[in-house]
Amino acid sequence: MNKLLIVIGAIVVVVLAFALTSTGAKTPYADDKSPVMYFYSETCSHCIAMKPILAELAAEGYRVKMMNAGADASLWQTYSITGTPTWLAANNERIVGEQSKEALRAWFDAHGAKIA
Repeated sequence: MNKLLIVIGAIVVVVLAFALTSTGAKTPYADDKSPVMYFYSETCSHCIAMKPILAELAAEGYRVKMMNAGADASLWQTYSITGTPTWLAANNERIVGEQSKEALRAWFDAHGAKIA
């Protein structure tokens, strides 16, 4: 019975990982109405590492406007992006690099990213 639960758990983890990294999957933390823009690249290892944290924060109602800097080179100059991941708030404050869930939640709270 325990082995069966472990196998089922492993399958769930694989399916969730695929859903979060698949380009066709709905991103639970994406919302164009968010006052926080999230600059990322599909190939950025730090951005990939942030996906589970962003998904967990999405379950708490936090959303970001997705800005694919890897696919749109004009975003780098337009928004003065120096690296990904970068979060940019409406007041022009930003944070760059991998963040802990707690630090990102606090920053999102300070910038109104809890919209759902």
